[in-house]
Amino acid sequence: MTKLFEIFPYLENDKVIIKKMELNDVEALSEISNNDNVYRFIPPFLYKKSNKVLETAIKNLGERDFEKKKQIIAGIYLKDNPNRLVGLAEMFDYKKRENRITIGYRVNEDYWNKRIASNTLKLMVEYLVNEIGITTLNAFVMPENLHSSKILLNNGFVKEDYTLQEKNWGGQEIVSVDVYTYRKM
Repeated sequence: MTKLFEIFPYLENDKVIIKKMELNDVEALSEISNNDNVYRFIPPFLYKKSNKVLETAIKNLGERDFEKKKQIIAGIYLKDNPNRLVGLAEMFDYKKRENRITIGYRVNEDYWNKRIASNTLKLMVEYLVNEIGITTLNAFVMPENLHSSKILLNNGFVKEDYTLQEKNWGGQEIVSVDVYTYRKM
């Protein structure tokens, strides 16, 4: 088994590629990070940042944050257009002792309803469970985000019977989020 943070993941299936972002992705990342519809259901990570700040973020996400074993924030690209960033695949808050990690995804609004999030989720689950050996994956979703809830449920996640309080999601100071869990059987 590969260890998490041993090598930056490069994942692909017939629809999407998940890989480290490059500096030439800054314009596409700006389209995502400056879209209110993308950020209305999620924490404002990279939200409304200048291109200069996004360049630094791309460098830090692919190098510093990965090397410090803090998080993996990778780009999502389409297999038929591998140079066009269309979203972010997020793997963070790794709890080694609990063998648990939190995952998330965000996709450019122009690419919604094209099964990109579902394909991204499948790749992350396959990688984290089968290649890394993590047994529990969590995802947090605002209750109004029915589309993301459906994607998680359709990909083997179970909605827990409790919520968590999170700060600054969708521009709200405090918000309740539903917890979805995937457990390796």
